[in-house]
Amino acid sequence: MKPSLALLSTLVLAACGGLGVGSDSPPSPNQLRTASTARFAQLLEAGTPAIQVAVEKDESSTIVLREVSRNGVESYVSTDGVSLKLRRGFLVGTAGFGGDMTGSNVDDSMAAVFGRRAGVTERFHTFLNGENEAVTRGYVCVVSSRGARQIQVGTRDSQLRSVDTTLFEEACKSLDQDYTNLYWLAAGSGRMVQSRQWAGDFTGPLVMRVVME
Repeated sequence: MKPSLALLSTLVLAACGGLGVGSDSPPSPNQLRTASTARFAQLLEAGTPAIQVAVEKDESSTIVLREVSRNGVESYVSTDGVSLKLRRGFLVGTAGFGGDMTGSNVDDSMAAVFGRRAGVTERFHTFLNGENEAVTRGYVCVVSSRGARQIQVGTRDSQLRSVDTTLFEEACKSLDQDYTNLYWLAAGSGRMVQSRQWAGDFTGPLVMRVVME
């Protein structure tokens, strides 16, 4: 998550290329990555919302840009084709990681966190298993407030901005899995500006932080 958006713009524009229009053969993985990079460059030029994303288990990181918003679900893409689906900052889908989250019901969790109230909630996630089959799991979660926190959030011009937030914890369990999500809501607006959310056994937690204007 080191590069600024200005630097990233230079890198992705330099990497853009053609898809070999007119070829009878299917696009190669390199061509597909080039297409993703070209699309990313278009979104970057348009100034669409950006999020810094880090995979906690291997400390890899990237920037994703919002590609489309439909029915309250925002789809974000990276230069290598990895994508996330978010509802007001709540992770509801992934693609490109492996063992991806193909669907979610997080209504209870959203109501508790954005309502700033402690309580017990339920959530459901559907994942692809090793045989590419969809498996749905349910989780019982306990939501609680961990109080006021001030965090640093990056801006598009590579500055850092202090943001006053309230941190909420969501501890979830099923019969054989458990994880903890964290959500930082900005004081006043209630916008989720930072989070740590579980994306499944294969990927583990993702740390996401909005890029401010």
